[in-house]
Amino acid sequence: MDPLNRDTFFHKDNELFTTVDGVLTPVKTLIGSSEKPIYIYSKSCIEKRINAYKLAFKEKAAHIHYAVKANSNLEVLKFIKSLGVGADVVSIGEFNRALEAGFKASEIIFSGVGKTKLEIKEALTKGCRQLNCESLSEFRRIGELSKALKIKAYVGVRINPDITVETHPYIATGFRENKFGVPLKQISELVELAKSFKESVEWVGLSCHIGSQIMTTDPLVLASQALVNTAKDLKSYGIEIKSLDVGGGLGVDYQDDDESKDLKSIQAFGEKVCHVLKDFSGEVCLEPGRSIVARSGLLLARVEYVKTNGFKNFIVLNTGMHHLMRPSLYQAYHKIVPIDFNSARKLETFDVVGPICESSDVLGHDRSFYRPHEEEWVAILDAGAYGMSMASAYNHHEFPGEILM
Repeated sequence: MDPLNRDTFFHKDNELFTTVDGVLTPVKTLIGSSEKPIYIYSKSCIEKRINAYKLAFKEKAAHIHYAVKANSNLEVLKFIKSLGVGADVVSIGEFNRALEAGFKASEIIFSGVGKTKLEIKEALTKGCRQLNCESLSEFRRIGELSKALKIKAYVGVRINPDITVETHPYIATGFRENKFGVPLKQISELVELAKSFKESVEWVGLSCHIGSQIMTTDPLVLASQALVNTAKDLKSYGIEIKSLDVGGGLGVDYQDDDESKDLKSIQAFGEKVCHVLKDFSGEVCLEPGRSIVARSGLLLARVEYVKTNGFKNFIVLNTGMHHLMRPSLYQAYHKIVPIDFNSARKLETFDVVGPICESSDVLGHDRSFYRPHEEEWVAILDAGAYGMSMASAYNHHEFPGEILM
């Protein structure tokens, strides 16, 4: 186990530090007298990644719509809004959360595969920028509701291009077996449906999101090409597509401490996609989430017990799968480091576990640790995305605190 050496969080003189408003700050000072776990998020880390997206897609002057599902903390949303981006939401709850954070309805794209009638009505009434439709049935529902409300609906159709990606099957969304999007073979049917609702629905865009935690740009480029090809096909039907939404999905290497690689991946993604879209004259949108906020976050947790059962060693924390579900749900990896780094202690192998009454409540298997003392604190890294936003009240444990630095 080596000291952490990253841009955002790092060990200095055997203590975990970060930078707050340009001032070197020990992470332990952010804990204060707290007895419960705490999520902390770094503004500078978030801003750096949003700026990287702006630079990578400057050729197409792309509209960035942050995927609220990744982290919906109100202060985080307010900060992201202040950086001049829009929002992408998948429920009316997220829609209203974005409004509360200061986003205008005209800056919000409403995605999601299962929108209810009430959600669609509210989004239309409040002036949503675009409803991303995922099926023929949903298009019909939007058409009927917009006609009844006498409100024009601006719709983007999410296509399913049948592209396989190397990611966890739970977060792959662009293969023919997935529930998401309209299969390309149904586009002609959708055209006929759109014609029947031409007075109440304007089909303005196409979108494509093939999955999350995608580590290579190749499938994302293929998906963008599928958008371009579909837009050309629709033109032959008399439908002029004004906007292409290339989705998000760019991954983060949770095992690599070199944060600069994230920025290089964003740049490569932008350059390749802009090349594919070079002849498209309309607007370009994208919906990054994880790649903006994942690295910004730590989940700080206290060691409650250090346990040995004669077969295995355990570090038992006051946080677990109820606060950070990813390891249990996706077998995801998060690096875990001590707040105080003490290499004078014995180096041993531990499972890092939580208090939940489930054997799946493991945050890290077989981790090397200099044996911690009970009531010391550790930091679970890269927890800014899909951490607190997926947290639950299972076993009626208290939710963690949250701090935006």
